[in-house]
Amino acid sequence: MKAKFNIMDFLIILAVVLVVAAAGYFFISSTAADTDAEKASGQSVTATVEVEFAREDKFLTELPQVGDNVTIGVKEKMPAVVTNVRYENARVTAYDLEQGSASIQEIPDQYDVYVEMEADAVDGKDAVTISDSPIRVGDATAVRTRNWASYGYVTRLEISE
Repeated sequence: MKAKFNIMDFLIILAVVLVVAAAGYFFISSTAADTDAEKASGQSVTATVEVEFAREDKFLTELPQVGDNVTIGVKEKMPAVVTNVRYENARVTAYDLEQGSASIQEIPDQYDVYVEMEADAVDGKDAVTISDSPIRVGDATAVRTRNWASYGYVTRLEISE
């Protein structure tokens, strides 16, 4: 029995081949264009990063000093300089299950420490990067120097030319 090959079979095979070729072309060209455009459009800026260290002991409020050279990141090495340090009493939301209410209460002898730092950065297409490592608000990160180290969250990121 001989298989019959007609014009309809040919058109279906041609359409499938063209769709696969077009998808491959667009995927490869858009990926290459994104990386080239990102490198070309990256603009050198100064990033101001604020990291919050929550519920820390009193000694950490005294260790960070303006002018300290720090490294941001757990595995990354993002150099920065401390420009401002502030702290406030740590607070927690407390729930009263009997009365069905919630209130904010201070935690004794605990502080929320906010360390503001400046670093040279690149404002790329999708992210701000410091030393080729992206940094975003909400990221958990470590900040360390020779005298102190702590782990917190990025609460503010501003860029300036």
